[in-house]
Amino acid sequence: MRFLKPHRSCFPIESTADSLLFLEKQKYALAESSLPAKTLAVAHSFIGTPYVTGCLDRNSEECLAVNLCELDCWTFVENSLAIALATPGDYPSYKAHLQELRYWGGHVNGYGSRIHYFTGWLLQNEKRGLLQDLTETMGGIPYRKKIGYISARPAKYPKIKSSENLRSLRAAERRINAHQWFYIPKNRVAAMEHLIQEGDIISLTAWKPELDIAHQGFAIKIHGRIHLMHASSLGRKVIISKQPLPEYIATQIGQTGIMVARLK
Repeated sequence: MRFLKPHRSCFPIESTADSLLFLEKQKYALAESSLPAKTLAVAHSFIGTPYVTGCLDRNSEECLAVNLCELDCWTFVENSLAIALATPGDYPSYKAHLQELRYWGGHVNGYGSRIHYFTGWLLQNEKRGLLQDLTETMGGIPYRKKIGYISARPAKYPKIKSSENLRSLRAAERRINAHQWFYIPKNRVAAMEHLIQEGDIISLTAWKPELDIAHQGFAIKIHGRIHLMHASSLGRKVIISKQPLPEYIATQIGQTGIMVARLK
């Protein structure tokens, strides 16, 4: 694992509580053997952790933000995996893995260097050999959508008013749009449920134009059915869906289906 230097004078945003939580959470990973099982065990230990939005955007300059006390749906998935990947007892190793997961090429170089679309996160980490997108092989159909939601809305995302950040973001959008994506429409999820395994990363595709993914979490099996473990904006904490995944997604008006990725 290469240890990456922070950009310029930027240092990770973190607290003592984060280093202690890392050690506590990693104990669950160390009890398992495979990466999917390690990651799911860490994720399960986060149940009840408060949900918060905007935790990566609190600093004026882009820095690696560490916050294990509060999570959103993306940082829940990302932190669970980073802890599972880290060298036992080595907090700097966790931060290095987190940076590798969160930024294009693992380098912090302004707002535009962060991965802002979850399909981009899947694309980079599949190339790194951490996961495999199984959506097509599970019977998914082409996801014909041009991604460009953020670059088209500078008023909503003021940090892209910087020409450098905007160029980086548009380059990332081109990379994502050059890839052929697939998704399983919500009315087909029930038929594909038996193919989903515990620990799979479930990405819920967005209804909004130009946006790829609206939500994400982990598959977990309860009484023989797949449920979604996720940081819920409605529940305001990390929870497991009461309904099995097919029934859950059927109630989500802003989501059109799912993508499924499996950790290796």
